[in-house]
Amino acid sequence: MYEPRAAPDPTAHRPPALDSLVARLQPLNTPSVKKGGTGGPALYGGQHVSGSTELGRDMVSKPEKHVSGTDSDYDNTQPYNPSRSMGRSSEEEGRGESEEGESRGRDTGELDPTLPCTEDVILKTEQVTKNIQELLRAAQEFKHDSFVPCSEKIHSAVAEMASLFPKRPALDVVHWSLRLLATSASRLQVECHKAVASEPGAPAVDYQLLTQQVIQCAYDIAKAAKQLVTITTREKKQ
Repeated sequence: MYEPRAAPDPTAHRPPALDSLVARLQPLNTPSVKKGGTGGPALYGGQHVSGSTELGRDMVSKPEKHVSGTDSDYDNTQPYNPSRSMGRSSEEEGRGESEEGESRGRDTGELDPTLPCTEDVILKTEQVTKNIQELLRAAQEFKHDSFVPCSEKIHSAVAEMASLFPKRPALDVVHWSLRLLATSASRLQVECHKAVASEPGAPAVDYQLLTQQVIQCAYDIAKAAKQLVTITTREKKQ
């Protein structure tokens, strides 16, 4: 007797390690993070980064409208500007820069509705996840000298993942997720370079605060990657 098969679960196509990683990273409210504060992941109070988050509700919460950006929207060679993001998370900064890009490039070219195959996106996401896990291990073990090389690996993996997508995606949620991915990776590099030994006489580095900022960037990268996997999987099924 024929039994109808259950509808496939989109989450089954996401790398399990990515779901686990996002659950371990707790988003920080950047404006409220202060020196010596207790907000954010309990990195220094235990053996691992604690905290959980529910991303399903805001995975694709924004309306999917047609927007466009400049040709270099997802070119990770653009430097991160700390002066523009004081008191802002990578997510907030990504939204702001995305809106700026949309207003500049709205009439400069056609939108591209194509998306990469889910398998390719998952493979690149797994590399991003692996590199973030390496960074978290360095943070847990107080190996701050490993921050810079870890951030370089993450930046490279993010660039490879972003290169799979069109520069002018038709879906707004794809455009925003790619911006968040690129902006967070650039910000992570800047934050990790702060761990490098400073010049004599310079203020001492607050490694606890620095690590909180690094984890915030890692969370934003993981969230954006998870969104892109979910979106690609869903659109390919339609």
